[in-house]
Amino acid sequence: MVAIKLWNFLKGYVIIKIEGLSIEKFLNLIMVNDVYIWDIERKNYTTIVAKVSLKGFKEIVSFAKKTNCRVSVISKKGLPFVISRLKRRKLLVLGAIVSLILIYAFSTFIWEINIETVNNVNEKVVLEKLSHFGLKPGVSKFAIDVNKIETEFLLQNNDISWIGINIKGTNAFVKVVGKTKPQEVLSKDEPCNIIAKKDGIIYKMTVLEGEAVKKVGDTVKAGDIIVTGIIEKPGLETRFVHADGQIIARTWYEVYADAELKKEVFERTNNKITVTKIIFGNNTITISPKKVDFKNFEKEEKEIISKNFPVRIIKEVYYETKPKTIVLSKEEAKNIAFEKALKELEKVLGPQSKIVNKKESYVIIQDKILRANITAEVLEEIGMKEKISYIGGEH
Repeated sequence: MVAIKLWNFLKGYVIIKIEGLSIEKFLNLIMVNDVYIWDIERKNYTTIVAKVSLKGFKEIVSFAKKTNCRVSVISKKGLPFVISRLKRRKLLVLGAIVSLILIYAFSTFIWEINIETVNNVNEKVVLEKLSHFGLKPGVSKFAIDVNKIETEFLLQNNDISWIGINIKGTNAFVKVVGKTKPQEVLSKDEPCNIIAKKDGIIYKMTVLEGEAVKKVGDTVKAGDIIVTGIIEKPGLETRFVHADGQIIARTWYEVYADAELKKEVFERTNNKITVTKIIFGNNTITISPKKVDFKNFEKEEKEIISKNFPVRIIKEVYYETKPKTIVLSKEEAKNIAFEKALKELEKVLGPQSKIVNKKESYVIIQDKILRANITAEVLEEIGMKEKISYIGGEH
């Protein structure tokens, strides 16, 4: 079937309309003379539409006269007609060929460098250093040795832990990760207290150094001293130590999230229109349908050829959408709101935090929104070291 369609395209054919009262006689003449005709469709008693080869079309014109039928051409299809149209547009064809050559030539160069940095790496400095190694806009892709540039870059930049260069089309995507500076910690010989970094009720205490001023079950507020590094004993000289230990406390969090009970969304239908544009300078050639007659649609645009090329090719796809009202049951809305609230809770908790209890409640706001409230009881480390700054003075 595919081979037949390809053959018909290569040889060329026309779609014709035949009108008259002697259509059956007309068709009999076609069959007797072995004229190749296919996809015959009867529109009404006096009209049929069919496809016929170019050679066959010349023959059936005489049949039409013999049977008093009228033959008209609806459309011309196939390679011969394409070539004929192109011959009449030699400049356009020449321009297209030149454009393709230019597109290929320009596609062998890098025109844009995209930098992604991690850990406070300066993008401008990275671009300058990459340029020094030969990676810059306008350079041929064949002149770039990615592995060599990555190795040299790391050897000459001690503050960089990793660099990755990926060439895609005419773009170079570079990711640079700076070395993480160690978090500042107090040395073991530097006196400090352990204070509460948030409100809570002490659940468990492990004091390795220093003297506890709070006990399990005590309520503390953020900033309260839990373990002091100032050791005072009657008759002995005051000592200043580096307080150390672990303070686990019960803390509480309250979060909420909403879910709409009824909302209007737009869903895509199976209809879409693809528009392709070729842009060079201030000129634009649209080689697809120009009119989008959808009332509602979503548009996706993809630049096939980089904007830095002298010739740009843009593909626009318009997806028809239709409004649809979604009504959620209270149970469905509860599940959605609860999951959203749970994610909000996870955002504020530390990696070592443990949820030991949670209570949830729901309320409907103005018959439109269902709100989920979660109150969670959490066990977490609340101890934080704070330097003692008044050594030698009164306290």
